[in-house]
Amino acid sequence: MALSGKYLPKNPDFFEIFDGKDITVWSINNHQNEDKIYTYDEAIDVAGTGWYVIGMSVLLCMALEGMALDMFGFSVVVSSACDLEINHIQKSILISMPFLGSIILAYPWGYFSDTQGRLKSFRISLWGSFILASISAFSPNWIVLAILKFFSCSFSSGIQSIGLTLLGESCSTKLRGKLVIGVTFSLFLSFAIYNICAYFILSLDFAFDLGFIVFRPWRLLALVLALPLGVSLVLASYFFESPKFVLNSGNERRAVKLLTKISERNGIKLNAYPVKRVVLHETTSLRRKDLPLLQSLVEQTFPLFKPPLLYRIVQLFYITSVVYATNNGFYAWFPLVMETFNTGYDKNTEADNLCGLISNYKELDNNDMCITSVTEFSVWVSLIQGALYGVLIFAVALLNGRRKTVLIVLLFICSASGFLIPFAPGRILSICLFCGFMINSVCLSIVFSYYVDMFPTSYRGMAACLGVMVARISALAGTNLVGAYLVTHCANSFYSWSAFVLSKL
Repeated sequence: MALSGKYLPKNPDFFEIFDGKDITVWSINNHQNEDKIYTYDEAIDVAGTGWYVIGMSVLLCMALEGMALDMFGFSVVVSSACDLEINHIQKSILISMPFLGSIILAYPWGYFSDTQGRLKSFRISLWGSFILASISAFSPNWIVLAILKFFSCSFSSGIQSIGLTLLGESCSTKLRGKLVIGVTFSLFLSFAIYNICAYFILSLDFAFDLGFIVFRPWRLLALVLALPLGVSLVLASYFFESPKFVLNSGNERRAVKLLTKISERNGIKLNAYPVKRVVLHETTSLRRKDLPLLQSLVEQTFPLFKPPLLYRIVQLFYITSVVYATNNGFYAWFPLVMETFNTGYDKNTEADNLCGLISNYKELDNNDMCITSVTEFSVWVSLIQGALYGVLIFAVALLNGRRKTVLIVLLFICSASGFLIPFAPGRILSICLFCGFMINSVCLSIVFSYYVDMFPTSYRGMAACLGVMVARISALAGTNLVGAYLVTHCANSFYSWSAFVLSKL
């Protein structure tokens, strides 16, 4: 039976312990007690910050990068799969598969994480996504490729929410917010990484007949983009289950052992870790194992949608939907805008304005063309973008104590830039404002740090996974809505989406 407890408000030297049946009041400073009782936050702070925390942060960076490449790098694979002879509609279906897959299994991942364990769920997510992403490189046709990518991203969709929850519960409270924000930096490197990989791999010229397929460069690219998932899977075997999850499940002794192991990995001397008793300073959920699956799902989800958690979950869902719909919807136009520096439309004065340039896209649409290489210009653009986002993420992590203020400032810059874009007189100013509009991307790391901080251990995994599901649905909707409306109503699109962003303030 898990212990739960709280400090007595009138006397913080005493702690009230509830073991499921009786309430006992312990004196924190009474030396007659056999052991001092620590809250979990105190116990994890005592475990320190060292190689274990650093290693887990590296693991999460690698895993999140693998997830991003599995989802977003797939667009380059699809565009270069010339031998599959796919048309525009088939290409759209293929590109939608990663989003659909991540939406379908987001809810089950939350339930599995909160009932079976963070680390176990994390490893299964890595296993499934790595194996299926690798097999997809050998797809004989576009239908098989679509099915494999759907299931691959169904597995990888759990990496972000489960991984960030595991990290947040395994590091000190002082560093929790900074680390959760910091590791999401790897997501912003994905654009640069898959462009660099595509630049070198797609320039190769080979074709190996394997009988059922001809192995060409785009298939090698698909295998290379799956590698970070495999590396993450190997690294994950060196880490422990979240002690907080174990404690919440009722196994205090095992939780203390895990905390001791973490402290030793962090550099604390053997047998020097002082914690022998630990309790959760929050409401716990003691689950019955004989419940039917449907009832268990309801009991795991319903508390999130009633007070006191209802307001927070709705607020976060709304912010998540706005951020992801705006980011993914307009991000599809980012390469087009950047490419103007390389190609230019100087002969067309209307195209010097961003909205004129996007309108021209309807006439210059080359979506049905097969891409056999990535330009050096695109690589440099992606590197510069990654560096800029890196600086911003670093600044946001340092200002973790003022996350709300930083979030408001970033959203205001995004909204103001969107309102000004239709009035910008030249290409350079338009592109600068468009980059300001896309600063909305940096808000993603702040939003998910709130999912780790604001919910009890019993429901944290479910809340984070539901957040991922809302994010993917919003991304899919935003991509289709913006794509359908931006070409014909450019100015109104920026006005309406800027107002949409401003509504979060």
